[in-house]
Amino acid sequence: MAELSFRNVDTRTMVLLACSATAGVLVEFYDFTIFGFAVASAFPKIFFPNLSPTHALVFSYLAYAAGHPARLLGAFVFGHFGDRAGRKFAFLINIVVVGVSTCLTGLLPGYGTLGVAAPTTLVLLRIVQGMGVGGEFGGATSLLAEFGAQRRCRAFWISLANLGLALGLMAASVVFLLLRKSFDTTGWRIAMLLSAVIVIPALVARYKLADSPLFEQLKQREKLARLPSLDVFKTHALPIILLASVSAFQIMDTAVTGTYIVSFMRFAGVPLATTATIIFLSRFGDVLGVLLSGPLADLCKRRILAYFAIGSTVLLSYPFVAAIIGKRIVMVTLLQFLIVLLGMGLLHGLAPILTSESFPTKFRYSGTGISFSLSGILGGMITPPLLARLIGEDVIHKWHYLPAVYLVYGAAAMVALLFIRETRDLRLEDLDLPIQQNDSATIGVVLNAAEANPHTQVVAAGRRHQVTRI
Repeated sequence: MAELSFRNVDTRTMVLLACSATAGVLVEFYDFTIFGFAVASAFPKIFFPNLSPTHALVFSYLAYAAGHPARLLGAFVFGHFGDRAGRKFAFLINIVVVGVSTCLTGLLPGYGTLGVAAPTTLVLLRIVQGMGVGGEFGGATSLLAEFGAQRRCRAFWISLANLGLALGLMAASVVFLLLRKSFDTTGWRIAMLLSAVIVIPALVARYKLADSPLFEQLKQREKLARLPSLDVFKTHALPIILLASVSAFQIMDTAVTGTYIVSFMRFAGVPLATTATIIFLSRFGDVLGVLLSGPLADLCKRRILAYFAIGSTVLLSYPFVAAIIGKRIVMVTLLQFLIVLLGMGLLHGLAPILTSESFPTKFRYSGTGISFSLSGILGGMITPPLLARLIGEDVIHKWHYLPAVYLVYGAAAMVALLFIRETRDLRLEDLDLPIQQNDSATIGVVLNAAEANPHTQVVAAGRRHQVTRI
């Protein structure tokens, strides 16, 4: 049964699956990013007009930050249904949630009309939007990983789970650039309402999806977890924390180069139109990084690529900020492109690879979604309001806080990578084989052998485990 199922997964099937997953991810992260642009440029005046510019910006970023813990909540909710009812069911619902909440935000009156109810409703809609986005990563990653489990270029197919994320950021940047003259007044509303145009075809594409062979086999054997979003912590709590720490660096870089940098450049005297152009051009680096991440991960192993991407981005952050302060626009554009290519693109592609290869099928939707959404809290929720508070409008004298943040997050990610096992030579099917938690010594032998030999598989029988070379 397993072999017949996987024989049907040809290249055409993988391409259609990648397009379907990418379309939905594009919509959701387009919406999420447009909200971030509006936070940095329009929301302080529209929803917090009675506060000082610095405090209005801080509260605006706090509204933005509310979407990140909501993503974690969404990962729990959609992870449960994704690992119980199926990937397709959860994958359909989350795109509807995001599309509706974003359109309602685009129609929301400001403080002058609703008073305190306006920013309150804004935060509530952001939370709903965040919940929908929180169910996205686990679904796209699980489907591509499980359909491509026996593909030779498995890492390439899995990395495409975040291609929609990069394209969504690019689409949002294009709209931001086109509407830059009116974005801080009415343009942001038009940008949010435009998402409805993309939601409908993406919804149709997802409706045609099927659940993966690995999930169907597990379902037929009645091996599904009863409460996957909670049960995953019993056996995989440490991988969740470690993977979240690594992805937090990429989320931080995304929040800085795509959201906070708008206000930072404005305070540095860089026109909004110039900032929008720089952000748009850098998005090509994100897409390129995702496309390169899969082949590079197979060529030089996953962890080595992650070390290179993180270390290079940290080193580039200092000259990047210095170029902004000096208004050297060409240098800013080049460095932003490189920082996005390395710190976002490569790590965007690596995130689904590392996470999907760390959880068995019955926990994959939950585990991948929770770890990635937790990284959103660590990197995306904290960074913009923290930098807004530390730097404020005085970017000339307090710019050093920005590269310092890159250094702190980079160090934490590199330490976490030390404890994440290299998974290039592991088979996803072997992650579904039962291994006793209390047999730690044997597990270590099994994992080391599996990493050293790509033709190693784990054979489990009751409480006894052995490594068989084939």
